[in-house]
Amino acid sequence: MISIAFKGKALQPMNLGWWPPTQKEWAPLLTQSQAPFWRRESNPNNGKPWASLSPKYAIQKAKKWPGQLILRASGAMEDEAKIVPEGTGFAVTTRFYGVYHQFGTRTMVARPWLGIPDTALQKLPPIAWKNILSPNK
Repeated sequence: MISIAFKGKALQPMNLGWWPPTQKEWAPLLTQSQAPFWRRESNPNNGKPWASLSPKYAIQKAKKWPGQLILRASGAMEDEAKIVPEGTGFAVTTRFYGVYHQFGTRTMVARPWLGIPDTALQKLPPIAWKNILSPNK
């Protein structure tokens, strides 16, 4: 919920078209905020480490991609992941299998790689307010 308090006698004109420019500024910020969590192999929402690979798969992966991180084999999923404005919200673009890693399956534990970390969350309101209080265009 957003509450607005006004001080003084004059009202600041508000830009009712604030959302599209805010969306455009938030999208790259949200995309970039994911990278540190990929490097730490942790959930961007809470910082908890991803589950380890199963012992059998860890052996297979070590043979095929020595030294690679848990969710990095070819690198395509991380490298192609982007948060983009779509309608009144956002969409995430990446490889089709990204959703399976994010939420898990019956046979694979979830390793959430997408979220809104606190560091990004702190940067979002000032961007929104800048656009709300900017002159109508």
